[in-house]
Amino acid sequence: MTSKKLLIAFFMACGCLTTAFAQTSGNNSPYSRYGYGTLADEGQGFNKGMAGAGLAISGKDVLNRQNPASYAKIDSLTLLFDIGASFTTAHMSMNGKSVNPQNTTLDYVQAGFRLFKNIGFSFGMRPFTTIGYNFVSNRSLDDIDGYGEKVHQATYLGEGGTHMVYGGLGWSPIGRLSIGLNASYLWGDYSHTSRVTFSDATIQSLGRQYSGNISTWLLDFGAQYSLKLNKNNQLGIGLTAGLGHNVRETATLTNRKYTSSASIGADTITLPNAYEIPMSYGVGLALTHKERLTVSADYTLQMWKDCRYPELVNTPNGQVFQIGNSSFANRQKISIGAQYVPNPEGLVMRDHFIYSAGITYATPYYKINGNNGPKHYGATLGIGLPIFNRDSPKPSILHLTAQYEHVATSQKNYIKEDYFRLCLGLTFNARWFDKWKVQ
Repeated sequence: MTSKKLLIAFFMACGCLTTAFAQTSGNNSPYSRYGYGTLADEGQGFNKGMAGAGLAISGKDVLNRQNPASYAKIDSLTLLFDIGASFTTAHMSMNGKSVNPQNTTLDYVQAGFRLFKNIGFSFGMRPFTTIGYNFVSNRSLDDIDGYGEKVHQATYLGEGGTHMVYGGLGWSPIGRLSIGLNASYLWGDYSHTSRVTFSDATIQSLGRQYSGNISTWLLDFGAQYSLKLNKNNQLGIGLTAGLGHNVRETATLTNRKYTSSASIGADTITLPNAYEIPMSYGVGLALTHKERLTVSADYTLQMWKDCRYPELVNTPNGQVFQIGNSSFANRQKISIGAQYVPNPEGLVMRDHFIYSAGITYATPYYKINGNNGPKHYGATLGIGLPIFNRDSPKPSILHLTAQYEHVATSQKNYIKEDYFRLCLGLTFNARWFDKWKVQ
């Protein structure tokens, strides 16, 4: 595939991804009721099989958005185009009841190439958070008026999420050191709606909706350093940092009353400057042996605690909708993964297969009724299949990854979630800026 066709395919994929964002959240978790929703997986094709570990990884044919310093190592004759999708089956259970929703989502689309000597460039788009749930709770009420027992039904519906487009530069001022920057635009909206109805139509129904639109910027910095330990072993070190800041957008709470046929009134409260993006930090190590085996480990910390967010608070004078800082907890994530290539210089295709495996653990970033939300445990297995192209010195790679994720809290009577995902990633490697000589 030529570079021109590849760029056309990239922009078509961006259009498809934007449409997918508008049509579905890609999430069915009731836990997406809290905070900004469920945080999207940051893994890409090259490291999804390693449970997303990769802050210290770079290479001539690696497009690593997680650390922008890696862009400096992209080959000068290479255009990389990367797209990923996931197919998810979930099992959600509580008190002996369960559901099994399914989703298909586009995860990311991105491209990268060498801009100048020792300077690489990348751009793309991906989801940041997703919201999507719809469930009903029924409860019987005692007969307090002599007209029999009544049923109280609460319906909860949430939809929306946030998405981001980014552009980034990576620069290598000296041979083993690279630094980089990703600048992103974040946008999206959310709606959380609840409505209480009764089996007795003479009782008024009550409805409540939390909603808001979010648009802001993100700046993420990265650095990588490669240390040669000996002839066969190399150690990579990666560091990242993201800036936190207030978001000057408005949150809205609307309370409504209903009769059996129509709304009979609404009360709306708005809060300006209602949100905040946290500072974030990351450190990663990657040990490579003979360019065949890579073992990588990442630790990331997102400083969500004390971030501003709209809250409905109980006071002696009733409930008050206000800006608070008790909705979140600091989020920590650890990812460990390994990747093996039998023989990078081999002459048969199976020598170039990429085998990978990894595990990950993450604490929650939001609280539920004052308690920390569920923790996340995950395991992955992956394989990368080379696709050779006579127009490119390096093969393109089809990445296939199987993921298992368990989401649970230590609190009783909370939902447990198990996710089984098949992730597809396709990294096109096309010849770029090729120079021809006439003799």
